[in-house]
Amino acid sequence: MRNIPSFLMILSPRTTREFAMKQSQMTAVGVNALNGVFVITAVSMTMLSLFTGLLVAILGILFGPLVSFTVSSIYSRMEWTVGRRLGGNATLDDLYRIFAWSFMPLAFAYLLCRLILFVFIKPESHTIFVELAPPLPVALWCIWCYCSNVIALQHFTQIKGTINLVVTFLLFLVFVAGGVGFFSLLTSYGKNVFFP
Repeated sequence: MRNIPSFLMILSPRTTREFAMKQSQMTAVGVNALNGVFVITAVSMTMLSLFTGLLVAILGILFGPLVSFTVSSIYSRMEWTVGRRLGGNATLDDLYRIFAWSFMPLAFAYLLCRLILFVFIKPESHTIFVELAPPLPVALWCIWCYCSNVIALQHFTQIKGTINLVVTFLLFLVFVAGGVGFFSLLTSYGKNVFFP
């Protein structure tokens, strides 16, 4: 493998894959935690009218890694399981690394966009389009990079790789919907039992 400057890793899926495979598993865990902090802080910036900036930052630091670890661990495990069933060769650690490093530019772009909008535009005056338009090309690029890397790591053809990605995504959506349904069932049951 050749030495790759870290800022060039977003230019192509191959450089991202080579860079991610050179890094340790703990580095991927740290990058994943940082992704979670960026995303949760950016999402919770809407609460700045209710809370101080320090509290919003603390919420991002506390809950960002937890959310990111949960999502990336479950998704990587599903990707690995589906890939194994289809005859893939990737390890769980490799898929976890690719997930963490592929989505780092998106988390950073989203936080940067939210910070710029918050500093230069009043929070009430921007719409969802203005908020999400700049990170959208980065999101599409990150998704393409992730999908290309998963297909390459699994040693799949394009069709088999696409089947792997679609099945994993659908399983993840079913898992999330089941979790949300279970949580709403618990909360509605708890309301009826504890607060009649």
